[in-house]
Amino acid sequence: MATSPKKETSDSGVLQNKPSAAAAQHGDHDRIVMASRRADGSMDQINPEFIGDKDTAIAAAKEQLAVQAVSAVDVAARGVSAGPDADGTGSSEPDAEVKALKEVHEKAKESAESQAEREVEQMHQGLGD
Repeated sequence: MATSPKKETSDSGVLQNKPSAAAAQHGDHDRIVMASRRADGSMDQINPEFIGDKDTAIAAAKEQLAVQAVSAVDVAARGVSAGPDADGTGSSEPDAEVKALKEVHEKAKESAESQAEREVEQMHQGLGD
């Protein structure tokens, strides 16, 4: 019993092997529990809709943006370093530059967490029921 190979047709118009960017802009959207982020902290989805437990989505977004914001502060301040005193010994007192950097970390973290909460509040659509 011989069988003939299935012919692939591209004129069906129903399925796309490779979705185009234009198709994504016309009604398509990403349903997410946690966002993928670009280097600037913006979401890397098309018209995202948060699904699942809202508190979990907020906690995940807060952690994600906070870590990214603190990392950005570190990158901006790469020249800051703490070293030993002139006699070669260390000090038990926190370095002033490190203390200042930690304060900036905290401000960046708070701002990022606030942004995360606003994003999820605005785009959350329930449990996907």
